Amino acid sequence: MKTVLRFIAASLLSLQANIALAERVDPSALAEKAAEAYRKNDSYPEVRGMFSEALRDARRRGELTPDFAIIYAMYADTTRFDGNPAFALQLADEGLSLLLGAQQPDADMKNSLLVSRAYALADLGRYKEAIETVTITALWMGERFGEAQRKQLEDQARSWAKNADAGQALPSAAELALDLAGKADQALAAGNTELALTLASRAMLPGDTGLARDDVDFQNAHCQSISGTAYAFEGRNALAVTALRRAADLLVASPWDGQSKPKLRDLALTDAGWRRLTWSVFSRLAAAAVATGDRKAAAAAIDIASDFAATPEQRFALLSQQAGLAFTSGDYRRAEETFRKSEADAALSGDAVNAALSRFYVAIAVLARGDGAPDGPAVRDLLQAATAAADVARDDPQVTEYVLATTVRMIVTKTSGYEAAMPLARRAYDIFRQRQTAMANYDAGQEASRRDGRRFLEIFIAGQYETDAK
Repeated sequence: MKTVLRFIAASLLSLQANIALAERVDPSALAEKAAEAYRKNDSYPEVRGMFSEALRDARRRGELTPDFAIIYAMYADTTRFDGNPAFALQLADEGLSLLLGAQQPDADMKNSLLVSRAYALADLGRYKEAIETVTITALWMGERFGEAQRKQLEDQARSWAKNADAGQALPSAAELALDLAGKADQALAAGNTELALTLASRAMLPGDTGLARDDVDFQNAHCQSISGTAYAFEGRNALAVTALRRAADLLVASPWDGQSKPKLRDLALTDAGWRRLTWSVFSRLAAAAVATGDRKAAAAAIDIASDFAATPEQRFALLSQQAGLAFTSGDYRRAEETFRKSEADAALSGDAVNAALSRFYVAIAVLARGDGAPDGPAVRDLLQAATAAADVARDDPQVTEYVLATTVRMIVTKTSGYEAAMPLARRAYDIFRQRQTAMANYDAGQEASRRDGRRFLEIFIAGQYETDAK
């Protein structure tokens, strides 16, 4: 299928022509150079060598950015044409993973990589997966390049269906999108953020395909919400805000400035599924905005979410976000008062974990506005509250590590001393090592955990040195 390579390469080059990156490899220029080399010498090994060297160099220099997705797409195709579909599939998946780390992932590039992925799967005899990969992509192909290209891709998928003894009917794009989103939710619940991001991206539906706009918008808002949550889990809160803002834009009736309370679509107010999604999007957006320090956006998102908090768990989450917002603005007394309300709300609903976490946050707020005496009551109360919260939440290692590490950072920062915090620091370090082992197959989640724990580890090492010296 050399025509496919030429089609994709020509399309991507035209889309990427305006990208110019100083003092490093320009992926678009490299793609043009590789295409010219192939036209001149008709040699896949030569082209693959160019791509391999460029990717190795970019990775070594820390410059492997999402715009290298064009190289992954062409590298995958040339590799497949040269008889190695397994490596081609790996390259397509790596390109997709890289692309999804962009603030604004290029939809054309994403779907081009999915085409490469589908052909590699088919060459491996994995026809059902190939068909699933390309069904929604064919809608994009028709929207972006015309119905003839859509028909060509769908005809190819039908031929794969024959090979798979599955008849000639293609799955419904809408049903497939729902299935992929469901699997993305499951991956997120299991902590596999990389898979969740990939599946959520694949489950996005293009517009102008004959499907009802409300259905398309709901599906895409759901997928963006999954992506935003996955980014937040990985500690990439700026990307989380971007994804969740895209979801929010599909829930409002008119363009939203992100700083005020918008008018929502009627369905977001009246339909149960839309109401649940609206709560999810804006409550998660509030948390991500707090993490990035955008207090105005956080306050606006909390204001919207407050109209949709229907369960004790949601009300607790809302109070916690309000308290967190007060904390980041330096209003520790207000944060303490709000955390006490959230503790009462959690206790009333029988939620022992969140009640203990609220008491822990109260102790954090008290220490933050105190004098920072290393042996004072605020430090003792925080140590006690943190130990109790970690014990209650011991079945959730992520929460337990967070409580302990936060306590260590808070005490060391406030008191400039290590000794009081070291027992909890050792316990936190043990849990950190256990979580790293458990996440061995989840590269993105593991790296996020390392990034989040880096400051704690610096404190832990310094504390070990200080206490050992004594």
